[in-house]
Amino acid sequence: MTNASYAEFDEFEASLYGVNGRYMLRSAQRRDWRLRVLELNGVALMAGQEGAATIYSGAGMPGCFNLFLPLSGHECTVVDGRRFDRHAIGWMAPDRMFHIDASRPASWMTISMPCELVCRWMATYADNADLSLLARNLVLTGGPSLGALLALTQRLLFIDDRQPAQLHHPAGEQTARSELLRLAFNTLLPLAARSTDTARHQNHRRILSQAMDLLAAARHTPILLEDLCAATSASERTIRNVFNRYVGISPHRYLVLHRLHHARQALKHAKAGETVTSICMRFGVWDIGRFAMQYRRLFGVLPSQTLRASHLGMQAPH
Repeated sequence: MTNASYAEFDEFEASLYGVNGRYMLRSAQRRDWRLRVLELNGVALMAGQEGAATIYSGAGMPGCFNLFLPLSGHECTVVDGRRFDRHAIGWMAPDRMFHIDASRPASWMTISMPCELVCRWMATYADNADLSLLARNLVLTGGPSLGALLALTQRLLFIDDRQPAQLHHPAGEQTARSELLRLAFNTLLPLAARSTDTARHQNHRRILSQAMDLLAAARHTPILLEDLCAATSASERTIRNVFNRYVGISPHRYLVLHRLHHARQALKHAKAGETVTSICMRFGVWDIGRFAMQYRRLFGVLPSQTLRASHLGMQAPH
């Protein structure tokens, strides 16, 4: 089992299992980031503790589905525009974009399952399950097995800490995996009566996806609200509504955070001769003093300190 503590969110982000995406900090870091990954013959149980309020935008990796279970901060967690409570769960399909907004540091758990196992289950329970589960993300109320599922995950992590040889004996691992999958699938049933979707929701998801594609493609170019409107063929009002609902903050605030995060990456990988000013200008920053205050508030250091650390790393002997 992977059991690690990270001082930086970048390291935590790179260690996530079953998903591919990016964190954006919404607040300064308050604690370390912790991650535990337990693998049971292709099925992975991942428990994470985030160190700050965050926005996570990503997609499930090809070949696996993910069941998302918040462990704390339920009411402060919004997934694809749906606010969670203690009974809500999230379902992420392969290659389908999702957005998680946590307005305070939260802890969560995911169960990553290979497509083959999910398709086999769907074939078995075709009368009760919604086949669109295979092609889309959902936020829904967990079934009566949710409590038992959470208790089982805690027990598995405890046994893996205390008696790993017992858990990872081939027979024991197979039994544990079977029980975990049974409760996970029972938590999803019956889907047909609970899953809903509307044309408006689909249109908003399209707009958000196009906006995120533009931001991903233009990492080194300043992006303005009017650029988002042009790329999505949506009004400023619609863009504001979409970001507030699905991402949890206004598009203006998101663009500020986007600029701060990408400037940080540029500072961390600066070339010889680059300065804070030259890098900031590249990202359309015109008030470097204010930018420096925002940067320090979010990352705990000044931009000049990040750049200095980068230059010292370049000078270090190999």
